[in-house]
Amino acid sequence: MEDRFSFHLSDEEREQVNQALQTLVTVIESKLMTLTPEERKELPKMGDKTVAFVEKAVEYAQEYPQYMPAFIDVPEAKSDFEAVKDIRIIYNQLQRLCAEMDDSMTIAGSEAYTTALSVYKVLKNAASMGQPGAEKAVSELGERFPRGKRKVTPDNN
Repeated sequence: MEDRFSFHLSDEEREQVNQALQTLVTVIESKLMTLTPEERKELPKMGDKTVAFVEKAVEYAQEYPQYMPAFIDVPEAKSDFEAVKDIRIIYNQLQRLCAEMDDSMTIAGSEAYTTALSVYKVLKNAASMGQPGAEKAVSELGERFPRGKRKVTPDNN
C-alpha cells in the first residue's frame, strides 16, 4: 500500500489554527449575512464577468452625480462594491484552502479505509485458523462494517 499523504499538527500548531479560526469568526462573522435559499435564488448575482461592469458603473455614478436620481445611493453602491472586493479576497483564499483540505481528507480517508479493509481481511483469515481473539475482532468489525441496509423479505429471513 502506497502512503501518499502524511499530516500531523503539533499541539502548538493546532492551537495556532484554532486561534486563527476564532479570530476569523470574531472579526468577520458579525459583519456577514445569511440568506435563505429563496432569497439567494431571487437576487441578481455579481460574478467574475460582471465585476468590471459594476466597477465602471460606480465610477460613472460618482463622475456624473447630476444624472443620478435620488433613489440611487451612490456612496452605498461604492461601499457595497468595496465590500465585495474585500470579501472576495478572503473568500478566494478560504475556498482554495477548503478545496485542498477536502482533497487531503479524501486521500487520508482513502488510505485509512484501505488499511482498515486489509486489517479486516487479515483478521478474518486469522479467525478461520482459530487464532485467539481474532473471532471477537472480526465479529465486532463486522457489526461496524458499512453495508447498505438490506430489506427483510420472506426470502432472506
